[in-house]
Amino acid sequence: MKRITFLLFLFGLSALSPQLLSAAPSYDDELAALFNKLDSLIEHKEIFTEGKEKKIHALRMQKANAHKADERYWVNKMLYDEYFVHDADSAMACVEENMRLCREMGKEELVVEWKTKKSFLLSATGLLKEAMDALQGVSGSSLPYDQRIEYYGQMVYLYSHLSQYTGDVNKELQDSYLRQEQLYKDSINAIMKPDYPYYHWYRGWGALGTDRMESVLAELEQAMSNSSYDTRRDAMTAYVLARFHGEMGHDKEYMKYMICSAMADLRIANKDIASLEELASVLFQRGDIDRAYIYINHCLQCAQDYRNRVRVVNISNLQNSIHKTISERSQRQETRLHYYLIILCILSAVLLAATYYIYRQMKHLARSRSKLNEANRLLNTHVEELSTAHRQLAEANNQLLSLNEQLTDSNNQLRESNYVKEEYIGYVFSICSNYISKLDEYRKNINRKLKAKQFDELKSLTDTPTMAQNELKEFYHNFDLIFLHVYPDFVNDFNALLQPEERIVLKEGELLNTELRIYALVRLGINDSVKIAEFLHCSPQTVYNNRLRTRNKSIIPKEEFAQTVRSLGKMRQQ
Repeated sequence: MKRITFLLFLFGLSALSPQLLSAAPSYDDELAALFNKLDSLIEHKEIFTEGKEKKIHALRMQKANAHKADERYWVNKMLYDEYFVHDADSAMACVEENMRLCREMGKEELVVEWKTKKSFLLSATGLLKEAMDALQGVSGSSLPYDQRIEYYGQMVYLYSHLSQYTGDVNKELQDSYLRQEQLYKDSINAIMKPDYPYYHWYRGWGALGTDRMESVLAELEQAMSNSSYDTRRDAMTAYVLARFHGEMGHDKEYMKYMICSAMADLRIANKDIASLEELASVLFQRGDIDRAYIYINHCLQCAQDYRNRVRVVNISNLQNSIHKTISERSQRQETRLHYYLIILCILSAVLLAATYYIYRQMKHLARSRSKLNEANRLLNTHVEELSTAHRQLAEANNQLLSLNEQLTDSNNQLRESNYVKEEYIGYVFSICSNYISKLDEYRKNINRKLKAKQFDELKSLTDTPTMAQNELKEFYHNFDLIFLHVYPDFVNDFNALLQPEERIVLKEGELLNTELRIYALVRLGINDSVKIAEFLHCSPQTVYNNRLRTRNKSIIPKEEFAQTVRSLGKMRQQ
């Protein structure tokens, strides 16, 4: 019953073990701490949204009190800076109003700046044709320095989206868009100065995939060395730095800077958050399903709030893949749960059967104890009867002696016979008397201990191994004498197989020791360690350890040692 229970337990454990190994991937301490911080920021994202809304509310109040066109223009510009990655519709309203205010104020040169911003919002929300149309008629070479870089940057952003969204449809068109994107990147890097706010962002994208990556990577890491990751510029620079490490195969650094970029986006309440979406995709591919699901849900909510139609579609596709994986995992877990429930039911049935078996054994034990008590009672009765018979026999013996004395004078011929008879009977009676006396004394001793309820002493009385140990020593001695009588040179021959410093020196009075007895049995043809252990009354492990230790001390190959021992010694000539 115990064996069946143990086998079922092992069977259930083997079913559980593969699932215990299928947990989410582990990360080192640094990445684990960054993930925990990112998870905390997502959990408390409302705090950053509330902070953003407070700034927007303050600017709206300021705008309500602005009556001049130029005042409204600058407040609108500040509102746009808060809105453009937070609320695309509100940002677009600011763009449209400022374009109108520029025309009212006669500042047509500023209209191009807002056309560029309008094109950015249209690109960000997936309206790529409209984004291209918004910049019709604008020539970048004629714009001032800041507007020209912003214009070139928007064209890079636009062509990047165009190539991304047409890649699966038209490869030739995608390559055309990628060439245009690279041209604008080169144009930015040709005119951009190090003091430009997004210098490292554009420089990083310009060097990505080129032979300048090593030197630019050092610049980017230096720029981010003391960053607090709480601005859009930090988020963008960390993102391109992550892409650098990803391109160069630096897995840990890629994850690190992608997390930092996502944290910066969360702190500024960015709703057009690319780094977290990419991070969710990477985690999904690596098996961290639960965390990927949390991240992609946040990205989808942000994309819906921002009205980014294309990003919503892309995120939904990834979310569906993650959700499908989670559903499949849940289905597998449910199947395993049913399987474990069956195992639990089987184990419960085995437990009930074991309980019933134990109950039956306890009843059987109770009956055995009752029978033992009855046997003890009968034994006491027989001892009393034997004592009575002994007394009667003694009386008969006395009568016989008296009769013999009366017949001494008349039966001389039978005297010797009577004497022999007396001696024989006396010998038999002496044995019987001693046995009866010992048995009676043993009975009395047991009776006294039973009456005193000294069960432990009774058990000790019957459990003492002294006699067995003495007999075992005698057995070893006789075995040694007989074996050495047959093989008198065995010890010397056996020592000849060992290294000089490892040879066996017997103690005074010893014929053989345990090590020699083991190999004496091997010499007799008994090679099984279990049988040797039974013969010598020790554990198989003891025999195995002794044999291994002795082989390690030999001067011949280990695999030949046992065979050589079997050929040792010559039998004594009879």
